[in-house]
Amino acid sequence: MLESLKRNGKGIVFLLISAMCLSIGQLLWKFANVSDFGAYLTGISGIWTLFVKLLPGFIVYGIGAVIMTIGLGYGELSVLQPINCMSYVFGLILSAVFLTDPITPLMVVGEVIIMAGVVLIGGSSGGEAK
Repeated sequence: MLESLKRNGKGIVFLLISAMCLSIGQLLWKFANVSDFGAYLTGISGIWTLFVKLLPGFIVYGIGAVIMTIGLGYGELSVLQPINCMSYVFGLILSAVFLTDPITPLMVVGEVIIMAGVVLIGGSSGGEAK
């Protein structure tokens, strides 16, 4: 397991950073609060307002996608791709901190299962990475 983590370590770090960026981007979209989407499509000023509200989320999410693409070059896809699931863990934590969403015991169990799966898959590599 430690050999796999060493071989794919750089990719793992990139993918964890990517997962965090993806979660932050989604949180920024939530902060944009554009639930009445149609109201923004009434003219140029409305579209501009929608664009400005959503832009920070797109930027951070885009950075996460670029980091993910770079990170996938530093290891095995079968090991690195499941690390994207950590965005669910980060999303739950960020929503609890910034949106005061409640965390239930069942959610905690689910998050622990996700983290255990990521660790087990990340440590199960048998091939060689770059």
